[in-house]
Amino acid sequence: MARSIRITPIHVAAVALSALVVALGAGKVMGDQALVKLTSEQSRGMGLKTAVVTATADTPLASLPATVTPALNGRMVAAAPFAATVVRVDVLEGQTVAAGQALAVLFSQDALKVSAELAQAQAEVRMTEAAARRARTLANEGIIAQARSEEASTRAEQARIMAQERGRLLASAGGAGRRAGEYLLKAPIAGRVSQLNLQPGNGVEAMASAAVIDRDDRLWVEARLPAAVARQVAVGSAVEVAGARGRVVAVGSAIDPRTRSVVMRAELSSGADVVPGEATMVTVTRRSDPGAVALPRSSLIQINGKDTVFVRRANGYLPVAVTVEGRSEAEAVVTGLKPGDEVVTSGVSQLKTALEG
Repeated sequence: MARSIRITPIHVAAVALSALVVALGAGKVMGDQALVKLTSEQSRGMGLKTAVVTATADTPLASLPATVTPALNGRMVAAAPFAATVVRVDVLEGQTVAAGQALAVLFSQDALKVSAELAQAQAEVRMTEAAARRARTLANEGIIAQARSEEASTRAEQARIMAQERGRLLASAGGAGRRAGEYLLKAPIAGRVSQLNLQPGNGVEAMASAAVIDRDDRLWVEARLPAAVARQVAVGSAVEVAGARGRVVAVGSAIDPRTRSVVMRAELSSGADVVPGEATMVTVTRRSDPGAVALPRSSLIQINGKDTVFVRRANGYLPVAVTVEGRSEAEAVVTGLKPGDEVVTSGVSQLKTALEG
């Protein structure tokens, strides 16, 4: 006689759970994608966080040690036009200055001599111009020959040229100080004083570098590219340093036989939170493949030996295998997703556990 079996709600729940586990296991073995169904409360309880993937044109190639340096095309020297003695220094190394701001006051015998020559030349200009006017009047009245009037005008022009030359020499010094022979050394551009070769009482040679000013909005990074990577990097390639973007401005043409690398220099955009001399990391990129998207690196997890991300759906999270094109410290660039897809960035390992039953 057949024995009847009483089905209880507990039996029904157990059978349903077993069926779900078998289905997930079958999906894993067969390579099918299985949706991990979770309610909003369950998602919050697991601490799941998500981010939207975006299309990207740049794929990370490598992250390399680098050194921040001033941009050579953003550096200018304040040179002393005359041999002089430093009277006063008005700035310090590291200080930010405006274009035309006084850096120091210097005293120079040469500047004093040029000042005297300028005064003499200006007096000569006044005298020769008056003589030229008189000669022009006499020539117009026929009292003297026209050639004598032209000679007087030529002497006046020569005097003006001499006075202008002396004036330019003094102007190149940045302007006169409060006493005769003193002149001001001024900043040629706005920026930061990176070098200051002045001490009160010390001498400065003519045209010597008295100070170096670096523009604040131009910084370079210098790194050595492995030979294999260097072949994929060109002028204009994008880089990233400390969250700031930049572009490669130069790549060495010869491989160093000792290090098997080439020197790369990149210019950073303004706002980079780094200073000259700082050691940092630079991420070098290449042009992305069509359809590539960027997502947080924490979204990636290995499932069945494949790079996978969990994409949020209306009723759960779908594991999607992706192809990783490149990685940086914080981001990864992949294909296999669409811009706008929402991927899990926190709680990925819990979803993997739920998927594997």
